[in-house]
Amino acid sequence: MDSFLLALGDEITDVDEETFYIFSQNQSSSRDLGMINAKAEEVELSINGRDFTIKQSPGVLQSTREGGTTGAALWRACVLFAEWLAWPKSPLFAYSLLTPNSVALELGAGISGLMPLTLSPRVSRVVATDQQYALKLLQENLTNNLPAIKTKSSKGHSSKSQSHHSDIDILPLDWETSDIASFLTTHDLHNGVDAVLVCDCIFNYALIKPLVQTCVEVCKARQTLQSTPNPEASPTVCVIAQQLRQPDVFEQWLQSFMASFRVWRLPDDMLTDGLKEGSGYVIHVGILREQ
Repeated sequence: MDSFLLALGDEITDVDEETFYIFSQNQSSSRDLGMINAKAEEVELSINGRDFTIKQSPGVLQSTREGGTTGAALWRACVLFAEWLAWPKSPLFAYSLLTPNSVALELGAGISGLMPLTLSPRVSRVVATDQQYALKLLQENLTNNLPAIKTKSSKGHSSKSQSHHSDIDILPLDWETSDIASFLTTHDLHNGVDAVLVCDCIFNYALIKPLVQTCVEVCKARQTLQSTPNPEASPTVCVIAQQLRQPDVFEQWLQSFMASFRVWRLPDDMLTDGLKEGSGYVIHVGILREQ
């Protein structure tokens, strides 16, 4: 962890300065909403030599469902983030933040399943979470794109597994209403996770505080474990990838996030081409401050 943080360079200390800098360097940030193809029933793509067919739900996306519908489509940022995770030089693996024994938790997974599909061969367990409406199609996409993987839904149904793939749990989690401590205990995550992954979930003022607080509660579990004589308990790294859209929303998120986390922006030498400076996308990492 220390070598990773050293390689990241300077910690972010000024919200206004960070916001001004990244938006001045990313003029293409407002080019579109960022969906691959909102009207398509299926989207085909390839990541690191693996082909995927992702089913979407245009009907849900266009509905007026209370609580939002953005998870019903595949977003370009999530494809770029999955490519980064699958990259042989991905710093999460290069610096051993994630290993074959690691557990990763995704917040706001949506329907694509790209994060679990990408991570499953390389870690021990992946937990993909979102609101209940997204989980059925998420399960379907995981099953269709990696039939031999062991996936377990919130109802406990599972398919067969192969030894070189991790377990994937698909679980409902609502940042605004769920009891995070109870969620972690119920699903055998009371010792925390090695990484929290969040991709393109920051576009709504109302969700900033619940999202950040969920990240805090998840990361506190590992911090509590570290307070016991457990030298192997590294802090949870919180990885936030996003398309840059509205400076005001980004600024409010960063201010809220920095209140609880030490924060760094990933430099270009740790990023794939589609995420480098000027792309309209950015990845930040956070380590929970002492609570």
